[in-house]
Amino acid sequence: MRKWILNIHLALGIVAGAFVALLGVTGGILAFEPKLERLSHHNISYVEPGGRALSLAEIGNAISRKYPGEEIVAYLPSTNPRFPARVILSRGIISVNQYTGQILGVRTRGQSFLGTVRALHVRLAMGSEGPFILKWSSLAGVLSLFSGLYLWWPVKRMRVGGRWWSARFCYDLHSSIGFFSLLPVLALAATGTMIGFEEQVTRFMDNMSPPGASEHDRVRPVAKPDAVPLLGPDQAVAFATAQLPGAIPYRVQMPGYGGFYVVAFAYPQKRIAGEQNFISLDPTSGRIVSAHLSSQLSFSRTTAGRDRRDS
Repeated sequence: MRKWILNIHLALGIVAGAFVALLGVTGGILAFEPKLERLSHHNISYVEPGGRALSLAEIGNAISRKYPGEEIVAYLPSTNPRFPARVILSRGIISVNQYTGQILGVRTRGQSFLGTVRALHVRLAMGSEGPFILKWSSLAGVLSLFSGLYLWWPVKRMRVGGRWWSARFCYDLHSSIGFFSLLPVLALAATGTMIGFEEQVTRFMDNMSPPGASEHDRVRPVAKPDAVPLLGPDQAVAFATAQLPGAIPYRVQMPGYGGFYVVAFAYPQKRIAGEQNFISLDPTSGRIVSAHLSSQLSFSRTTAGRDRRDS
């Protein structure tokens, strides 16, 4: 049995290890994505701070004068006085000097080096086949970890011995690293597997839940198709910011793309989990209809909505 499990462990390690290495390299590059993007587009990535920053509506007017007839998909407000504001159009991402309204340039849509890295990291740059391969490799990683724990358990060796780079040295090093990294790597592999099999997991959880409308159903209201936005983007940001004091808005999606204003926030001191904060607002009333807050470790929640237009 031990020899059989060892062979399975080695086979799974080869399969999962190749994808872990790829994800590690591409993830390491994406961790520096903002800096790399500014480096590759230096001429449109910096402004000289000075004066009053324009409102989102004023920036939108400058965009409309330059590109008449093009609908704004989203605003990307500046999170640093030296960085320009950006606006997403169908043609690409427009950089705007938020102090003068000057259009600095456009990053046209199309595959770039970082885009290729992101596609490799998310789906192996293989379309629908990539996520299929990744989810099964994640499961292989989980099985490899448990089989490795089974093989390690009789010896329970956590010290590295033998001559430098001898077979014994490499075996002990592998066993020690495997033991001390078991829990964090297992958490990554297990959660990656659950994300890969999200549809099946969701169906299972729905079947386990009591009958009736779920929270997930309640926080996804449908906007009226003929609704006319009465709130401007600046008002939407102000209403949403009141719910998250200290957070910085870094994206404002317009209601033409989904029916609601969706304001994304990041906390300056929380660069990882702090970026998973989204608040959706009704564009006709300003009522907060849903929120996805990292501090609550939940995908969404219904906010006791009240019309904030008069507050």
